[in-house]
Amino acid sequence: MPNEHPLLSVVIPARNEGLHIAACLESVLEALQEIGDGEVLVVDGGSTDDTGTIARRYGVQYPNVRTLPNPQRITPVGFNLGIVAARGRYIAILSAHSRVSADYLQRAIENIERGDADIAGGPVVTLPGRPGLLGWLLAQIVSHPFGVGDSRFRVSRTRAYVDSIPFAVFRREVFERVGLFDESLPRDQDAEFFGRVAHAGFRVLMDPRSVSTYIARGTLFGLLRQDWRNSYWNMRVWLLNPHAFQLRHAVPAVFAAFMWAGGALSLVTPAARLTLLLLLATYSAMAVTSAAHVATQSRKLAALLLPPLFFLHHLAYGTGSLAGLVWFVRDRRPTELPRLPIPSSIPTRHPNDASQTPQSDAPGNV
Repeated sequence: MPNEHPLLSVVIPARNEGLHIAACLESVLEALQEIGDGEVLVVDGGSTDDTGTIARRYGVQYPNVRTLPNPQRITPVGFNLGIVAARGRYIAILSAHSRVSADYLQRAIENIERGDADIAGGPVVTLPGRPGLLGWLLAQIVSHPFGVGDSRFRVSRTRAYVDSIPFAVFRREVFERVGLFDESLPRDQDAEFFGRVAHAGFRVLMDPRSVSTYIARGTLFGLLRQDWRNSYWNMRVWLLNPHAFQLRHAVPAVFAAFMWAGGALSLVTPAARLTLLLLLATYSAMAVTSAAHVATQSRKLAALLLPPLFFLHHLAYGTGSLAGLVWFVRDRRPTELPRLPIPSSIPTRHPNDASQTPQSDAPGNV
């Protein structure tokens, strides 16, 4: 029988992830063996493929795997349903597209129980979404600094405090203090949540000793659609929670604004045409340099095909941000966040650490 109060609960929202859910669950179950005490909650958002069937099959084989329904079929609701149902002292949130190394969950818990962090995880290795050259190129775009900026969990392998991290383990108290995920945000709800986390003074640690992997979009259209949607909702996130603002998300908006405005004005004024050409030349030099860096690191000359893909990636992301600006002036509504019942019946600290005061050079201890 599964432990009624396990050390760790792993929440995995999923919808139509039949191609990936089994590999994700296998990696999680292997990682839980290192801990020896944990449960898995797959929150199925009304999948029309065999995601639910696969998850329930694992539940029959492993009593600590449960499947929960998510009738609203959106990610933040899935997060919240899993968190509320979780019985663990610690709660991990993973993606069905992700896999974790065998020691990933154990190391994260160790970092938290030592008092080094309140939220912990490791860097992300991005894998191609499909075989072939294009799949590999798209994975490089979202794992290179020129493509994603200073997103350290994607581009760094140095132990550090970061503004956010995917596939993390949380002290249960984090949700009790800052609330759950904003269910009005179908995308970028994690950015808004980590903005509240930072404002509350909780520390987010990236430990490079263990890693997770993420499966990138396998088609160019899939990547550009993801870019547009993420950046559009980022604008809403910033208005609701200014603490969630990150400069790396805003830079593509400035780039797209210059591109579209410069393109229109260049039709009527030579000065605008010259400015646009200078911007394109500067961008092209940076894109080619980045592509050459990828080619050198990977020893694949095919990386030199990256510049036009970088351009489309940044233009789609930036244009989505500009489209999201419309919301700034027409819908300035407040947001109400679901709360986790307080007090929790499950302790938020390891009993051996109850008398210790965590020390950290990160801003603010709790």
